[in-house]
Amino acid sequence: MSNADSQDAPGGSGPATAATSGLATRLAHELAGAAEVKVENLQWGLSVTITPTNPHARAFGWADFEDEIVLQVGEYGGRWKLRPVPEDLAFLDDVARSVVAGRVREVLARKRSLIEVVMPDGSVETEAGYEGLAGCLPLPAWRRRSRSVQYAPYSSSP
Repeated sequence: MSNADSQDAPGGSGPATAATSGLATRLAHELAGAAEVKVENLQWGLSVTITPTNPHARAFGWADFEDEIVLQVGEYGGRWKLRPVPEDLAFLDDVARSVVAGRVREVLARKRSLIEVVMPDGSVETEAGYEGLAGCLPLPAWRRRSRSVQYAPYSSSP
């Protein structure tokens, strides 16, 4: 686990006590050798980036601003704004474990993408995202005609 303490809050309060720090620590231990978990305590909150060693797996991360958590899974899509409440923290944990298990697919087109995450209960969470003016321009049927990537698990072991 890489832990860069940039502008850590004095006295152990503030960003270092972010709601998601426990999840980041657990993932760092569970994914040792399969991914790099980079945790940064910044003045505004906590930044977590998880990069798999398997090049066919999907990286993801989140920013914990204490009153809001922004989870990013896809290139443009796959962005969820969450609150630090038990049900949203459980959602973050479930998405993280699904991505690590390779239960994520992305449809990629020009300046847009759609993420589909198969959750542990079998339901599918989807979220599309766009970037810039090109992402706002109409592109009929892009979800059906674009390149689709099924990402691999972080590790081949059970």
